[in-house]
Amino acid sequence: MSVMVGDLMAVADERYGSGGEGKKRAKARKRKLEARDDKDWKERRSQDDRGAKEGGAQEAEKKKRLPPKRMGELSELDFLRKAMGMGFLVSKPWGDSDRYDFVVDTGGRLWRVQVRSTETRLGARGYAVHASVYVGRKIVGLTAKDIDVLVGYIVPKNLWYVVPVRAFVPRKNLWFYPDGSKKGAMFEKYREAWWVMRGKK
Repeated sequence: MSVMVGDLMAVADERYGSGGEGKKRAKARKRKLEARDDKDWKERRSQDDRGAKEGGAQEAEKKKRLPPKRMGELSELDFLRKAMGMGFLVSKPWGDSDRYDFVVDTGGRLWRVQVRSTETRLGARGYAVHASVYVGRKIVGLTAKDIDVLVGYIVPKNLWYVVPVRAFVPRKNLWFYPDGSKKGAMFEKYREAWWVMRGKK
């Protein structure tokens, strides 16, 4: 090692004072160094606390996000409350083998309704929901054989889009632009369009 004993002694003298210094002076120097160390420790602790809080906030944000299946279940519950609150009679098919989630009775007709939701904005202010299902490994678009209406729920904005199947076939994804779009938003006319299931045009 290239560190000399003299170098170590110099460092020790600088930190704790040489033996030739008076005791009072050495003690004062020691207190000063300890105060500096204490200040450094507090600053590091403060930084660590801030980092922990920021990390905790990010972790909490992740925890807030629900698994897709659970979010879908909650959105179905929201739809049930919304539709029944408007006076629709709503039935839930037994099991989940069908490609529709609810049957809505509007008095003159039964509507097969698929509910899809999203909480994530993609691209330029747009929200997308799937208008498709997996058949094996293949993605198949929903058609009039499967459903009558697709209801898209934009969770963060608490907005509903009620889109008749004829308006989107053969698309496999529907894009909604509640904040506007330069390209135009073809499904905006179906925002809160509960009249669709009352047979109105």
